[in-house]
Amino acid sequence: MTGAPKFALLLALTTPASLTAQTAPVAGPVPAPSTSAPAPIGPPDAARLAAARPVIERIWPLGTYERLMRTTMDQTVGNMMSGLYGMKMDDIAATMPDDDKAKGAALKGKTLGEAMVADDPHFEERMRISMRVMADEMSRIMTDAEPEVREALTRSYARRFTVAELGDLDRFFATPTGTAYARDSMLLMMGPDMMQAMQSFAPRMMKEMPAMMAKIEAATKHLPPAPKRSKSK
Repeated sequence: MTGAPKFALLLALTTPASLTAQTAPVAGPVPAPSTSAPAPIGPPDAARLAAARPVIERIWPLGTYERLMRTTMDQTVGNMMSGLYGMKMDDIAATMPDDDKAKGAALKGKTLGEAMVADDPHFEERMRISMRVMADEMSRIMTDAEPEVREALTRSYARRFTVAELGDLDRFFATPTGTAYARDSMLLMMGPDMMQAMQSFAPRMMKEMPAMMAKIEAATKHLPPAPKRSKSK
């Protein structure tokens, strides 16, 4: 398999997971990754915790993960694959490892989709099947973890909002408008408008990748060289 299809497969296979993660509400800034063990977090205020539970029950009822995956995956995969296939190999070649740049240069003027089909005539079908299986497995795994996610979200809301604010949210979600919003709030990030916006992200990311890699190289220049990767046969 050439460098281009390898790259496309990696990017496409990681996209749904990242998009799904974006649908979970986050209270406050996301902390940077750390190599040390996270500091223990004390329990939230009991009154806030009790007030948060009915709110989370409305915005994240059991089965939300499965509904998210089942109702949006086909559309997401189709849009993202369409965006990937339309990317120009001229833009992608600049981001390839040095060992693969010659392969990328040989595909100049072609789209990524044309390069992938030339390398593997069954690539589109193979990708659709792979994504479908991955979606099924992700749905199963995420559904198993859903009670823990709901509990974590409950604690997060309890830390972020006061009892009075949580009461306001619960009363709003009990109204017809609030009920409609709460039912679909987790799906809004996966709607057609958001997917169209996300579709344009991959080409923009690829355009910026050479500058990003240059900054990474500059920031890590004080480190010893990384071990040479073994060439695949």
